[in-house]
Amino acid sequence: MKHLIYLLTAVIMVSCGSNTSDKAYEKTITDYLLKDSYTKDNLKFKIIEIEEVGQITVADSIDYLTDEFRKDKQFIIDRVTLAKETTEELLSKKATKHNHEKYIADIAIMNNRIDSLKNLKPDNLQGYESRNGADILAKIVRCKYAITIPGTTSVEETFDFFLSPDGNKCFGQKRAE
Repeated sequence: MKHLIYLLTAVIMVSCGSNTSDKAYEKTITDYLLKDSYTKDNLKFKIIEIEEVGQITVADSIDYLTDEFRKDKQFIIDRVTLAKETTEELLSKKATKHNHEKYIADIAIMNNRIDSLKNLKPDNLQGYESRNGADILAKIVRCKYAITIPGTTSVEETFDFFLSPDGNKCFGQKRAE
């Protein structure tokens, strides 16, 4: 009997704890969406469903930044390679003695740029050196809500909100897929 009471107490504490985070999420999202007093006073806003659907960790952020860096770098390499190929084509077709030397010099410069770009490492990861990869940077909370403008029908929308780890600040939102 004693164990049953402990089990029920634990279940109640866990369920109350998760409800508390939902309330904090609701307040943060409501404050984010209804920023000014005109909106708060003139719209009927009701949260229908709210659920934490994911987290963004330091490791996720590093992966994202590294991938974006790699894409940007490859785009520049492709552009310089195209310019080099165009210069090589001009060299083979229309090269006078003066132009020949200029085209050769330009090709050498472009080869150096391509090589240095290929060896370039991401420099946008400052601040992550001392962080644990599992540290949570943001929580993703999916929220379905209804907005009613007086005199019109209610509109339901579902968005993913990016909240601080404590759930008290909203960084942005994205329509849920």
